[in-house]
Amino acid sequence: MLEVRNLTKEFGDEAAVERLTFGVEEGEFVTLLGPSGCGKTTVLKAVAGVVEPDSGDVLLRGEDVTDAKPEERRVGMVFQSSSLFPRMTVRENVEYALRPHVDTASERKERAEEYLELVKMAENAENHPGSLSGGEARRAELARALSYEPDVMLLDEPLTGLDRSLRDELRGEIKRIHDETDVTTVLVTHDQKEAISVSDRIVVLNDGRKEQEGCPETLYRHPKTCFVAEFVGDSTRFEGVVEKNGDVRLEAGATVRVNGRGEGKEGEEASVYVRPENVEILNGDRSHKNVFSGEVIEVTEMGGHAEARVRTPAGEVLSKVEGFSGVCEGEEVVVGFEDSDAIVVADGVR
Repeated sequence: MLEVRNLTKEFGDEAAVERLTFGVEEGEFVTLLGPSGCGKTTVLKAVAGVVEPDSGDVLLRGEDVTDAKPEERRVGMVFQSSSLFPRMTVRENVEYALRPHVDTASERKERAEEYLELVKMAENAENHPGSLSGGEARRAELARALSYEPDVMLLDEPLTGLDRSLRDELRGEIKRIHDETDVTTVLVTHDQKEAISVSDRIVVLNDGRKEQEGCPETLYRHPKTCFVAEFVGDSTRFEGVVEKNGDVRLEAGATVRVNGRGEGKEGEEASVYVRPENVEILNGDRSHKNVFSGEVIEVTEMGGHAEARVRTPAGEVLSKVEGFSGVCEGEEVVVGFEDSDAIVVADGVR
């Protein structure tokens, strides 16, 4: 459905996007994930035709639209900030967007009502944008972008500015709407939780380049670079040198057993990452392949789960457990994890 080939865009002497290539299949939900300033929004605007790339191609349904005007592309876009017309009602906003695509007023009204119903905004159809909450405004914008049934829906940080409960609610709604309409969707976000929860596939960007691409589970469990390991989810990081059997010898003298997982050749400096949910606080059980004694230096109780940070000779280790931790700061504990849960990334792979 959508193909971006070797896209490059520079602003002055800086490359916002550099030779980026990725594709989106029909009906797929793909997220461009990365920190602020990594080029995500520039890519989205290039697909929409709002930004002209310096080089590279954008194809929709196999047709090269790189030089096509925005109105010549069947692309719907929801921006970070509200773009609703304040003097129009919600329904009129949707109908206005339909004018280039639907000839008759009666059909525009019918289509507007259909998509406002889809996003659960039918009761607000005659309200003006100024009376809407942030979440309601986003729903109205989704209805407007979907109403002319675009080839691709582009979502540029659509949950920005909403409180956490609203973000969680609207994130679920975006996923539901995608599943019901099967519209091809590209989302831009810096929030890894958001990306993992809604995406079929994620493209991780850093400094305008693609770091890694894959399904959420692959990126989380098998990061290929240090950046992906640290950006996509929390983790404990150990640094050392790869031994002959693939294990990693740390500067402190301890060894992290890794069961041959990840990158790194003998003698090469490498980082080992372990996700906090894979680190257990042990009660005398030392059967794990990797076991370290240490002192609890921080505990965060969150009700449904708890996080404990433990200082060990190998470095600080983060453990995440269900419910309450059962430990307190200053307590001596033993933490452990299996070798199969350790991920090695050669330090040359950034």
